[in-house]
Amino acid sequence: MESNQDGGQGTVSQFMRMERKSLKRCLITGGEGFIGSHLADLLVKEGLKVYALVYGNPKNIEHLRGRMTFLPCDLKEDAEISGIIRQVRPEIVFHLAAQSFVTVSWEDPEETLKTNVLGTFYLLENIRKEGLDPVIEIIGSSSVYGPCAIEEMPLPVDRAFRPTSMYSVSKAAEDLLGFFYWRVYGMKVIRVRPFNMTGPRKVADACSDFARGIVAIEMGLKKVLKVGNLETVRDFTDGRDAVKALWLLARRGEYGKVYNLCSGRAYQMREVLEKLVSLAGFPVKYEVAPEKMRPYDDPVYIGDCADLCRLGWRLEIPMERTLSDLLAYWRTHLNEA
Repeated sequence: MESNQDGGQGTVSQFMRMERKSLKRCLITGGEGFIGSHLADLLVKEGLKVYALVYGNPKNIEHLRGRMTFLPCDLKEDAEISGIIRQVRPEIVFHLAAQSFVTVSWEDPEETLKTNVLGTFYLLENIRKEGLDPVIEIIGSSSVYGPCAIEEMPLPVDRAFRPTSMYSVSKAAEDLLGFFYWRVYGMKVIRVRPFNMTGPRKVADACSDFARGIVAIEMGLKKVLKVGNLETVRDFTDGRDAVKALWLLARRGEYGKVYNLCSGRAYQMREVLEKLVSLAGFPVKYEVAPEKMRPYDDPVYIGDCADLCRLGWRLEIPMERTLSDLLAYWRTHLNEA
């Protein structure tokens, strides 16, 4: 199903020479989120005219108010999307907005499908109907690959979809919509499948939860850190490195192609926790809590980022700095959580 064809948009070598440097008007859906806010930081710094669709609390991008445009929008409302596409007429679209919590997808599958699938359809269809020709990055999820055997690692982009939650089903559908609009309409769609992203501003992932709990103990707010499965091995990338990959793909990525966004490096969760405790500088009591355990956890989940690296992307932020910055973040923001 995957293709290395460019949909009539030019060869890969032409992409590399051109680098699409003239692109200036940028639309970020989910601009207030973890990755969206770091991407906004980068693009404003790069001198782009940035428009961010905002649905939740914009605290992560308040420091950019006046330097970019905030556009309140519900992706589930076709008329709202249509009006914004006509207003902004973007040259680049980074589609990050999503209902991204697996547990919520079990509790409210309809909301998950409406936001992730219908919202993506409205976005792509309104761009098509308006006759625009932007570069469009559909930011999906590695969860579409589903359960994997250790010998399959690192996971390539041509690995079959095996979704195991309504969230991963919705991200698979989102991914396929991107493929469809590229293949059928020749739209400049690039699909990205991130693995675990973490760092400052991230909430509700293991690394951030560990750091938050350690800071709460440091402040005397709790005595014990409750954790889940510490034996699993995961592939982590700092969100600030991840957004550099997204910006690189907007300039050099091949239309119609899929890119894994990952480090290709293995980190056991016990190792991550122990490093955070070491960085915090005081002993931390922790215990495995049944409510933190999942019904199923892949023992190892690592991606193949070779295609992305061939474009010139490299990790710049070591895991130790990511974890140190997470502790610093929660020391400042714990009372806001």
